[in-house]
Amino acid sequence: MRVFLEDLDVYAFRLGLPRWMSFFMVFLYPATWAIGVYRFGNFIVKMRIIGIKHVLFVFYFILKRLSEILTGIEIAADAEISKGLFIGHLGGVIIGTGSKIGRYSSFHEGVTIGGAGRGRDHGSPSIGDFVYFGAGAKVIGRITIGNNVVIGANAAVVKSFPDDVSVAGVPAKIVSQNGAEDYIHYRKK
Repeated sequence: MRVFLEDLDVYAFRLGLPRWMSFFMVFLYPATWAIGVYRFGNFIVKMRIIGIKHVLFVFYFILKRLSEILTGIEIAADAEISKGLFIGHLGGVIIGTGSKIGRYSSFHEGVTIGGAGRGRDHGSPSIGDFVYFGAGAKVIGRITIGNNVVIGANAAVVKSFPDDVSVAGVPAKIVSQNGAEDYIHYRKK
């Protein structure tokens, strides 16, 4: 629940509202519905009490499908996403199974994070903290993206990149050594 409240605070911060109003973001931003359903599903995936886990999973599955229909956002329950997830616009956001995403990542519409590859090369991305995903960006395969990275609109990222860079293009290449600090929404403490 604490992580979900941190997600909501990112939305409150973006609107210039105080932290105590974070809870109300559930009513103002439909993207928070999908994030909340993901957090519930992730809780169930980690649960060890089998009987209760199966009952809750049926309820979760119904909520997940409803959320996907209403928001166009699909987040796999077993993805590992740290606090401060921000999805700026509805539609076409997919975070696939096995993906790992660090703190305070910001997504725009049409972003896909997913697995690809064959044999030993098959896997999902591991993404650092403070990463910005432009509209239509695709991050595919067992790759690693560093901290403080900008992934430009419509970029196709199929190889690993270090910290503090901006990447763009198909396939993505480093276009600058400027990181994502000015792009990420979060309340600096």
